[in-house]
Amino acid sequence: MFFASVLLLSGLPASAAPPSNGLSLDGLLATALEKNRDLNAARAQVEAAMARLRQAGAWPNPRLQLSHETDAAFAREGEYVASAGFAQDFPIAGRLARAQDVSRVDVARALTEVNTAERDLIASVASAYADLLVLDQKIALLDQLIAIDGALVGATSARYKAGEVSQLDVNAAELELERVQDERAARLGERTAALRTLGGLAGLPASDDIAIDTTLPPLEDLPPLAELTDDALARRPDLHLLQLDADRAGAERALAAASAWEDWTVSLGFRQDRIAVTGAPPQPTSRAAMLSLTIPLPLFNQNEGAQAAASAQERAARERFAALTTRIENDVRGQYEQATRLAAVLRTYRDKSLPLSRRNAELARSAYRGGQVSILEVVQTERLQRELAASYTEALAQYFRALEALKNAAVQRSNLLTKPVAAPDQTETP
Repeated sequence: MFFASVLLLSGLPASAAPPSNGLSLDGLLATALEKNRDLNAARAQVEAAMARLRQAGAWPNPRLQLSHETDAAFAREGEYVASAGFAQDFPIAGRLARAQDVSRVDVARALTEVNTAERDLIASVASAYADLLVLDQKIALLDQLIAIDGALVGATSARYKAGEVSQLDVNAAELELERVQDERAARLGERTAALRTLGGLAGLPASDDIAIDTTLPPLEDLPPLAELTDDALARRPDLHLLQLDADRAGAERALAAASAWEDWTVSLGFRQDRIAVTGAPPQPTSRAAMLSLTIPLPLFNQNEGAQAAASAQERAARERFAALTTRIENDVRGQYEQATRLAAVLRTYRDKSLPLSRRNAELARSAYRGGQVSILEVVQTERLQRELAASYTEALAQYFRALEALKNAAVQRSNLLTKPVAAPDQTETP
């Protein structure tokens, strides 16, 4: 994975490098995907969608029908009518199957939304990790400068005692050392906050101590732009989600067409009655079996509006899909070019600017020890070195941000994402 490779261009000595023990980026990502509560909440929505899919295929319950009529409160001639039966609605035109198609797409959408949340979390963790890498590079550089300035203070104090320089030189050297030490203390505070940010994204309690491995491997070449673009278009969950939106609208259109025919109702029952005839002897009880069929006719409402609305939603989703495809292609190209240019800038720092700056600072310190230049010239040279190093670390931060943005756009960590669910085939007509 080329994105796991970053730059070790500062030219710092091995003793100034950040510690290599602790969680790596891959370890942080695995922890975050397992323990992040927001992500677990998104995964619970998949279970809800699966439950709705089971419910979508359920038949309506049968109905028990009981009836009893009597003249006991009026003529009291013994007339009555009693009946008992069952009624069952029968879905027709494939309405239940179409409803299940909609729910299947909803399951796929829920899982794709989990993919989107995972991708966003991965991007946030990787970005925070990159910020920590840059901070550690800045701290390592400041440690190197503190060691150099400490040695300069010692050399200046020795020359002062020998009567070769004034107290002003000693004070200037000590002030420069104090400045670098204060900056280091501020960077350590930033590092503490960055660690807690990573801990929150990874779902770790605030009471836990976090150790992060911020060792920087060498720079590697980027894959071809065409490969990254193809990966992005094939793997982006937000693009897949828009495709599923179009599929769902198509499923809703088919469901609306099927729902134009309401359920047919079949009733089966038993009826018993007795009538009274004035002046005649009591009549016998009559019994009969009942069968009825109720067919709603779609004469006034054929769900045309619902079908038209679903068709419009499908067209809208496909337009958004095309628009996002264009944005992805442009984003990947722009981020690729930015990362490539920043890599070239960092190589220039590594091969030319930083070595030259170090040589100048060493020459200035050597000349000061020989009494050829003043302490102010040494301090000015070291400040220029520190400013150049700060520019390098800022370019390094920009490179990391561009690299992570490119990786996020191309979904190069797609192996960490939950496997998506395919939507059902919507080509069947109701």
